[in-house]
Order: sequence, then C-alpha cells, then structure tokens
Amino acid sequence: MSPIAEVEGRRITLRNLDKVIHPATGTTKGELLHYLASIADALLGHLRGRPLAFLRYPDGPDGQKFFTKNPPPGTPSWVTTAEVTRHKGETARQVLIQDLPSLMWSANLVVELHTPMWRIDQGVGIADRLVFDLDPGPPATIVDCRVVAVWLRERLADDGLTAYAKTSGSKGLHLLVPVEPTPSRQTTAYARRLALEAANALPDLVIRKMTRSLRPGKVYVDFSQNAAAKTTAAPYTPRAVPEPAVSAPVTWGEVEACGDPAALSFLIDDIPARLDRHGDLLAPLLDPAEARPLPRGADAGESDSGADIESDGGADVEEGEDNGRDDDESAADR
Repeated sequence: MSPIAEVEGRRITLRNLDKVIHPATGTTKGELLHYLASIADALLGHLRGRPLAFLRYPDGPDGQKFFTKNPPPGTPSWVTTAEVTRHKGETARQVLIQDLPSLMWSANLVVELHTPMWRIDQGVGIADRLVFDLDPGPPATIVDCRVVAVWLRERLADDGLTAYAKTSGSKGLHLLVPVEPTPSRQTTAYARRLALEAANALPDLVIRKMTRSLRPGKVYVDFSQNAAAKTTAAPYTPRAVPEPAVSAPVTWGEVEACGDPAALSFLIDDIPARLDRHGDLLAPLLDPAEARPLPRGADAGESDSGADIESDGGADVEEGEDNGRDDDESAADR
C-alpha cells in the first residue's frame, strides 16, 4: 500500500519512494521529495503566480521524458490552476504551485519545474523578468559561459539593469534580470538586441545561430525564452540528468572565479548548506522595488524577422527545454 502523507492538512498519496531516479548517485524519489521539502521556502517564491510547465521523467533521465502544460490527470481539486491564453486566443488551464502541499504533489510526479517570465496576476505575457540562457556547445563548457555572462552583466548595467546568475543545472548559465512589468514582445526584442551585441563583441566565442554545425566550442545566447509562450527551468529545480543536479543560484564571485565546470555544478545535497550560507541569492527578483524599466527604445526592431540572430524556433531545442508548444502527453503516475 502506498503511504499517505499529510502536508499542511492536505493528504497526498506517495508512490515508489524507494525507486532510483538518478542512477549515477542512486538518488531515490523519496530523496528528491525530501530535498524539495527542505528548500521549499526559497523555491516557492519563484513559483507562486507563474503557470507551470512540467518536464516529467518518472523513470529517470534515461526513461521517457515529456513536457506538459495541462494539469496532469488526477490533479487534486485543492491544487490551484489558472486559465491561460495560448495560441490563436485559445485558453487552457495550467497549474500554479502556491504552497507546500502543491509542491509535494508535483514532486511526487517526478518533474522539473519550468516557469514563464510573467505572473498571472500581472497578465499573460506581461514580463517582470528578463532571461538569457547561455548554452555552450562542446567542447565549450560553463567556463566559457562565464565570459559571456560577465559581458552581459556589464552591458545590462549600462542600461541600468541588474543581472543575477544561476546554473542551468545542465551545461550552462542563466541570467535573470528584474524589470518593471513589460510586454513580453518588448523584453524579447531587447534581449535579442543584446544577444546580437554579444555576438558582435565576442565573435570568437558567441554564435548568432543555433545551427548544430556552428555550435562546437561556442556559446549560444538564447533570448527566446523571454517569449510569452516559453518557460525556463525554475531556480532550485532538480534536472533530468544522471546526477541529481540543480539549477542553483550563484554569486558573481563564483562565476568570475570559475576555471573548472565542477566548480559550478551543484547537486540536491549541496543546496541546503548554500541557502544557510548565502540565503536566496535570487531574492531581489521577488522585490518589486528592485525592478527597473527597460531603456527607452528597447523594443526597437521588434518586428525584426530575426535574420541577424536566430532563436531556437523549437527545431534544435536542448533536451529538457521548453519549445513553447502546447503539446501535452500523459503517462501513468509512477
């Protein structure tokens, strides 16, 4: 019989807690749930109000993986959902993780948590964050992403914006920037412009297109996750990789000092101690007083076809990244 846990008055049936999810370390489903419960105070602030996309990997990183934006079958009535406008004005419901019981319910599905750059209470597609996903093509690593990250940090500072860094939990770095509520089409246009500037300023390191043949040894600055339909791995989420790696907030000192990819690789067991030492390094993203406006004219070229710098378009998406589609597959809860 599956155990039933009571979390803040909500009853959750937990299944297969001894099942190994991350084979490289023998990490079990139960250990993943324990991790998420232990860091929930930091994580929930970055989830509340943001319609979730789940990357489910119930059989581990080598098993079936699939994105879902629709509430999974059997979603409890007490889990908050919201109506979200999608393609061509159609609407569909998506899950909001607002509290610890909802987080534990989602963790029981074995998921990565992915969020958009906007909150439902501000309106679909009204962004309060900018994101840059720095994606290295082997043999480039996160060490090469460091150079691009520092360049972008300084360029953003020139426009009065402050960037905060986290690891992707896979290969690269994410930069997040608090902004005053702004339509996603404008934040995307601004991010595209800076990605192009980075490619021009660092031509030996940054590429303009995501074409696989151009990727080796280069860093692709993916601006497309600013689009209203796209999502990015949330801070602190475990990733569907062999070890239980986490998308972990990091200091700029750690980024600048990184000379070895291992220095910016964090597993679930590392995060509680980091929170004790640093607190939530991304807490400024949650403070409206930290938000700044995009510079005037930031949406110039908004109607640009993208010929100068190519977004992923869903064609060459890194495994485990949201391609912005509304595809939804279901699987048995395992």
